[in-house]
Amino acid sequence: MFESTSMILRGRPLLTAVVYVMLGILPLYLTSAQVVSLSNELGFGTARLGLATAVHFGVGALVAHPVGAAVERLGATVGLRLGAGAAASAGLLAAAAQRWWILLFVAGLGGVANSFMQVSTNVVLARDAVYRRQGVGFGAKQGAVPLSGAFAGLLLPVLGIALGWRWTYVLAACLAIGSIAFAPVLLNPTHGGAKKRTVSERSPLSHALWWMALGGIFGGAAGNGLSLFVVPSAVEAGFSEGLAGGFLAVSSLLVFTTRIVAGWSADRSDSTGHREMITLLGFGSVACLALAASSSAWAYGIAMPLAMIGSWGWPGLVYFTVVRIHPEAAARASGVILAGNLTGTVLGPLAVGFIGERGSFTTAWWVLAAISAAATSAMIMSRRTLLRQRMSADVVSA
Repeated sequence: MFESTSMILRGRPLLTAVVYVMLGILPLYLTSAQVVSLSNELGFGTARLGLATAVHFGVGALVAHPVGAAVERLGATVGLRLGAGAAASAGLLAAAAQRWWILLFVAGLGGVANSFMQVSTNVVLARDAVYRRQGVGFGAKQGAVPLSGAFAGLLLPVLGIALGWRWTYVLAACLAIGSIAFAPVLLNPTHGGAKKRTVSERSPLSHALWWMALGGIFGGAAGNGLSLFVVPSAVEAGFSEGLAGGFLAVSSLLVFTTRIVAGWSADRSDSTGHREMITLLGFGSVACLALAASSSAWAYGIAMPLAMIGSWGWPGLVYFTVVRIHPEAAARASGVILAGNLTGTVLGPLAVGFIGERGSFTTAWWVLAAISAAATSAMIMSRRTLLRQRMSADVVSA
C-alpha cells in the first residue's frame, strides 16, 4: 500500500516539503487560532498559549539533533512517516482534551512531529530539488509554516466556530494519518556506504553555521513571538474573533509569498542567502517598531503584516544556506540550525504571552524589535565569517 500511494509524491520534492511541513505545524496553529474558544471552554488563555508554544518548540529543540542523526541514518521516508504519526497523535489527543494541561502534551507531540518534518524535508530538497531552484524550494518549504497558519485561520470561521474547535483537530489528525501512506519512498543517500557516512559524521561544521544558529535563536524568538499572537492581539486592537482569524490568514499568506520570493532572489543572484536574510530581519525590526507605535486598529492592520513579512520571512533562506554550506551533511547541519531556531521560538512566545497577559502587546512589540535587530547582527557576522573562510580557502588552494 505504501509503495503504490507514495508514487503520487515521488519525484515532487517541492510538493512533498510543503505538504509535510504544513501537517507537522498545524496542531500548534490550530491552538493559536482558536485560543479564544479554548479559553472559554478549558481556561486556556494567552499566557497558557505561550506556555504550550514553549513546550512545542522546546521539545522540538531537544530532539532536533537526535532527529537529524536518525534521519541521516534511517532516511527521509521513515522520518516523514514518524513525523506524520506524531502529528496525527497530537490532533486526536487535542480533540479529546477535557483539561487545559492536556494541550501541553499535544504541544510536545507536535514539537516531535515538526522536527521530523523539518529535517526530513530538508534532505528531500537537498537530494532531489534542482540546484538552481533550491532557493525557491526551501522558501516554499518554510513558507508552508505560515501557510499552515493561514489554513488554521480559515478553519476558524469555516469549521471551528460553526461546529466547534474539536473538529478542526479531528480533520488535522485525519490528514496526518493519510500522509503516512503517501510518504514518497526515497533511498537513504548514505545507505550501503559506511565509509561515506563516517566521513559525513566527522566533517567539522563551519563557524558561519554557528553564527547562523545564534541568529536563528533571536530570529525565531521575534518571528514566532509575533505570529502566534496575531489573533489575540488583533482582538485587543479592536477586531472581532472571526475577522482576526481572517487577518491571520492574510498575514500568513504574505509571509508565504515573501519566503518564496526571497528564495527566488537567492537563486537568481547565486547568493548564499545571507544578504536576503539580513535585509528581511532588518526590515522586521523597523516594522515591529511601527507596530509598537500604532495607536488604532487601521494602523495595526498595516503594521502587523509588514512586521510579519520581515520578522518571519527569512527561515527558508537559513536552510537553503545550510545545504549550500554543508551539502555533505545536510541532515546533521539542519539539526543544529533547527535546534537554534526552535530555542528562539520557545523564548519569543513565552515573553510575548507573559507581557501580553500582564501588560500590553505594545510593550511586547518593542521587545521583539530589539530581538530582531540582534538576529540581524548575528546573520551579518555569519556572512562575514563565511567570506573569510572562503578567502582563506582560496589562498590555500592558490
